[in-house]
Amino acid sequence: MAEIVQMFLFLYKSKYRRKRRRDVDDDDGDGAWFDHNREQNCDRQWRCRCRCGHGSSGGGSGGGNAIATVPWAPFLLWVALVCWVVHVSAAASTSSSSPTLDAGCDPDTCVNGVCENGICVCREGWQGAHCQFCGGKVSCLNYAKNRRVAGHTATRVSHGKKEKMVVIFGYSPQYGYLNTVQEYSLGTREWQIVKTSGFPVRGGYGHSSAYDPLTNLIYVYGGYVSESQSTHILSSRLYSYHPNYCEWRLLTSAPSARFFHTATFVTSGLMLVFGGNMHNDTQQSHGARCYSADTLGYDVTCDTWHQYTMPKDMSDLPRYGHSATVFEKSMYIYGGFDGEMLSDMLRYTPGNCEHLTNQNQCLNARIGVKCVWHKRDNRCLQITKIPQHVLNHKEYDEHDGIYMKCNLDDKPPRGMTSHAELCKLFTDCVTCVQTSYNCVWCGKSCLHMSCRDNPNSPNSAITELEHCDQNTGIECLQLHTCHACSSNPRCIWSWSNGPDRCKPQSKTREVSVLNGTSIQAQRLTMDPCRSPCAEYTACRNCTESDCIWCQNEAKCVDKNAYPASFPYGQCREWTTIDARCRATETGREWCSFYSSCAACRSDPGCGWCDDGSDTGKGSCMPGGARGPSSKSSNTCLLEHWYFTKCPTCQCNGHSRCLPNTSECIQPCGNLTYGSHCDKCIPGFYGSPLNGATCQPCSCNNQGTLCTSETGKCYCTTKGIIGDHCERCDVSGLYHGDPTINKGSCFYDLAIDYQFTFNLSKKEDRHYRAINFKNSPPKADIDAEFSITCSVLAKMNVSIKKVNSDEVKLVTNANCTTTMYKHRFSKADYNFGSEDNNTLTTFYVYVYDFQPPLWIQISFSQYSKLNLQQFFITFCTCFLALLLVAAILWKIKQKYDMYRRRQRLFLEMEQMASRAFSQVLVEIERRDVDNSDSERGDADFTNCRKKKKNAPSPIALEPCCGNRAAVLSLLVRLPTGGEPYTPAGQSAGLAVASALVTLGSPRRPSQELTTKEPKKTRKSASQHPDSTCI
Repeated sequence: MAEIVQMFLFLYKSKYRRKRRRDVDDDDGDGAWFDHNREQNCDRQWRCRCRCGHGSSGGGSGGGNAIATVPWAPFLLWVALVCWVVHVSAAASTSSSSPTLDAGCDPDTCVNGVCENGICVCREGWQGAHCQFCGGKVSCLNYAKNRRVAGHTATRVSHGKKEKMVVIFGYSPQYGYLNTVQEYSLGTREWQIVKTSGFPVRGGYGHSSAYDPLTNLIYVYGGYVSESQSTHILSSRLYSYHPNYCEWRLLTSAPSARFFHTATFVTSGLMLVFGGNMHNDTQQSHGARCYSADTLGYDVTCDTWHQYTMPKDMSDLPRYGHSATVFEKSMYIYGGFDGEMLSDMLRYTPGNCEHLTNQNQCLNARIGVKCVWHKRDNRCLQITKIPQHVLNHKEYDEHDGIYMKCNLDDKPPRGMTSHAELCKLFTDCVTCVQTSYNCVWCGKSCLHMSCRDNPNSPNSAITELEHCDQNTGIECLQLHTCHACSSNPRCIWSWSNGPDRCKPQSKTREVSVLNGTSIQAQRLTMDPCRSPCAEYTACRNCTESDCIWCQNEAKCVDKNAYPASFPYGQCREWTTIDARCRATETGREWCSFYSSCAACRSDPGCGWCDDGSDTGKGSCMPGGARGPSSKSSNTCLLEHWYFTKCPTCQCNGHSRCLPNTSECIQPCGNLTYGSHCDKCIPGFYGSPLNGATCQPCSCNNQGTLCTSETGKCYCTTKGIIGDHCERCDVSGLYHGDPTINKGSCFYDLAIDYQFTFNLSKKEDRHYRAINFKNSPPKADIDAEFSITCSVLAKMNVSIKKVNSDEVKLVTNANCTTTMYKHRFSKADYNFGSEDNNTLTTFYVYVYDFQPPLWIQISFSQYSKLNLQQFFITFCTCFLALLLVAAILWKIKQKYDMYRRRQRLFLEMEQMASRAFSQVLVEIERRDVDNSDSERGDADFTNCRKKKKNAPSPIALEPCCGNRAAVLSLLVRLPTGGEPYTPAGQSAGLAVASALVTLGSPRRPSQELTTKEPKKTRKSASQHPDSTCI
């Protein structure tokens, strides 16, 4: 088959390249073939072909390039003929190879087929004479292993002599967005779901995948990915998947996100991404384009992205949902969607690296191929011309080798986050090391290149996946549906887990300790999975299950699956509210649900048939611009048919328009109003469109207004609720019966409390009254009533005694900001209860106010003050307080004395435990000579001859370090010239202490520079010479 197609394409090219003419058709506005081979040293070509079935046009320009116009009708005819010949040949081969049974077909042996005309006709997936061999599209034995998906990618990969198809991601109505990889063996024809490792990827839809023979990797880019159970985002991430090791790795993200694009390797080493849908806005647009013509290039060896410049004169390139393939070193793009389905074909031919003459041009070229600079020969080569063993050798190096593959000065695009910041975002080891950002795992954090020098860092950084703990259950956090979570035996689903309802099973187990033995509990019971949204067939049960219901498609989908279910905008009307569900009636046409011409025209498949009354009445029925559809059961005259516009007069059958105008004559009839008589007057509800009538509001005399759509009443009394104001708000402590004659609801006020009612919310704007009641419980105390209103209101107060009617006490009183007070005497009213019957109940009615306002109201029963009892109680309490204070003061005094004694004892014990010694002191008696003072200075010369009076210490207590000590001396006290000790002194002695230094003191620094005097043989005394005994 492949040889036939290649031969056909060769004949087709040789035939139509000889045809060099240009035909111009003014009626055809589609593009023609375009040659972009105008730049020097660049052979890149973008060529566009007009859509099939139209006239052809072409043109050529300069450079010796011939541009031919190709009529596609003969081409498609040749394709159909070749496919038919191949199909007939295959059928004939199959028929000839399938043996028949001359004796007939045995139903017992033809278990996988049906006997027809003596032949066992096999069911799909089976083959052989008795249909005993599995040889269909899927493995008959392992059919349950594969999953139905849409929006996936399928890539053919060869590993040795084995070939397989790798199906990546996709959307499943049951499992949601899948992050699984399925493989189909082309040899054994069996399916299997692969257990992958590496970076935890999330399920995607509308992505692209392309296989690179240079690196033997599949590169997956973009698409819609599941963010949570109800949200999805457009992804710009790029992953690499190793089909042999089943390992994922995160690479550098693209500058923009998109889905339904194409990605191909025209030549190895460079992936080209074309087109796609970049729109991800909801209510506000931020400039994202639905149809993109951008072309991105991803350099596999350098892990970098580049933007390609597109031809300015090709306006029909933007598209998404197209297909792309590579044939004879060119990329062919067919079809797509740009608001309508396309049938044109584009061809992209890359350039030639050998035309680039310097290193800068070679490494920065955007010509559709990967170029490498040969530093020794100073020439530019295509990367595929370098042998594979050289690429893997150390010579292929940026700095020291002979080949340069990347531009070292190439900076990342503006706005891209640096690798150092991206590494900090990863919170586990697996995601940290499985990236191209050079991240390393440092125990509890992910850092760039290396770990920081701190005591908490491990001895060595983790850079390989096998060194990480892969049983953390992080793959469970990527599953956002109950069925996908329950299919993984390591995960468990719970509706009460919050946003991340799928958790690892290891984190949901409980461990109990009994007698020192650890016992693991059994696996927790998983919450039952609800039915998938795709299984609901009615609007009401779909919206009640938190799903989206598409009205025109009658289809129920997940909230995060809208783009996957309707990628081309097929769903024109959807809802998540059951009140907006349309009633389904058997035999009723879809268009008949529209009641106005404007709503009818919003549906592309419907038109409006006017009844000819010039009041705007009519009917909506299926049809187009030429008239009603033949499938419609009703007929409409052509002059009354409106498909692209509506009749001039649109009064919905309740009025007519002024002559030659679209203005309805006012007032409208049939209880309607508005410029088109399309609304019910206040007090009535319903949709008066197309002649319908309005119904009066049924509010049980508790309101006058209701919603115009449903007729739900706006109750005018606070505390009355219900669609028809038929019950009291018991949860808000309002009681009563508003359905009886003059009945209402009352708030039960508690005694001795002040209540404040704030009616300032938006939902309180319809209230005009509020009612209260209170039953004083104390029979011997007067009841006092007080009320204050922030705005002017009216007030009635009535009383109802047991077995009697309600009697009004206060009527039409003003309730203002000035407090209103009234005392009800116990002598006039019987308070309390008797035989479980309340004797007296007060009712307060506040009305005629306009919110917003607040009301303060209270009923109280406080006893009068007894002065005698008050003073007796006060004096008793005061004396008791003094007595307690005196007792406490006495206790404190005793306690302080106790503490002083204990401290004294402790000091005495410490003093007694200190070291002590005895010293013998000789005290000589010295006679007093009054003439000593008169001898003058001459007598001092004889002091040396007398007995030396050199005091010596009685105690020396050295300090720590033995450089200082406390020296104690015995000092004789002066006697005042008397020979005896004065009275009052026991011995006339005292102990003096001083802090002294031990050893020779250090000389000042300035004395070190001076020459020391020569020491005498006899050292001087340490005491002054003037000391005498």
